[in-house]
Amino acid sequence: MRKVAWSVTHQEFIISDHYYFSKLQRYAKEADIQIDEVDEVEKFANYDTIIFNYPEIPFKPEEVDFIEELVKKGKTVGIFAYYKNEDRIADTCNTLSERFGIKFNGDIIIDNVNNYDNDNLLIVTSDLYNMPDNIKKVMLACTDSLITTSPNVRPLVHGEDTAESKLEEETLLFAEYVHPESGGKFIAGGTCVFWDNYSIDLYNNKEFSLNLLTR
Repeated sequence: MRKVAWSVTHQEFIISDHYYFSKLQRYAKEADIQIDEVDEVEKFANYDTIIFNYPEIPFKPEEVDFIEELVKKGKTVGIFAYYKNEDRIADTCNTLSERFGIKFNGDIIIDNVNNYDNDNLLIVTSDLYNMPDNIKKVMLACTDSLITTSPNVRPLVHGEDTAESKLEEETLLFAEYVHPESGGKFIAGGTCVFWDNYSIDLYNNKEFSLNLLTR
């Protein structure tokens, strides 16, 4: 059984919120994935995967050091943000992600062609990398873009050629750092609502979500 720590240490969205995440909880259980809400950073060491879904409190340097050590030991860590930067979500995520060579831009990505329900903020893309064959297309709502600064970071999701960045950045939407020795991973995603009850049954979002929990 894969053990996942869903962090509540930095005021993240809680997975026990039935309205938003009941489907993710059910699908994870069916896939033999145990998800616990964890309120102490030190307890992350007891889990295979650690998730920060929209953290609202910046990470302290000693917390970043601890999380970096977990990745060095082969664990998977994921952090997921949102578009714009009105509540400083990009800045908050960067206090952790920049240690791994990934920066959130505080961007707005639109796509007037490849979108869901004729809404240009609901990005649909099949430009996926380093994913299993059963994940062919995903919908990412209200997503930021990313910049990478490390050769150990690889892309996971790009917008289609029709996607546009308000900041005129590359439309890199999800990426991951892979530790060269342990294979531990740090995943960064421009949106935190790809696996909520609205999105998870669209396209391959379910498979994408379960993959991120078990990479």
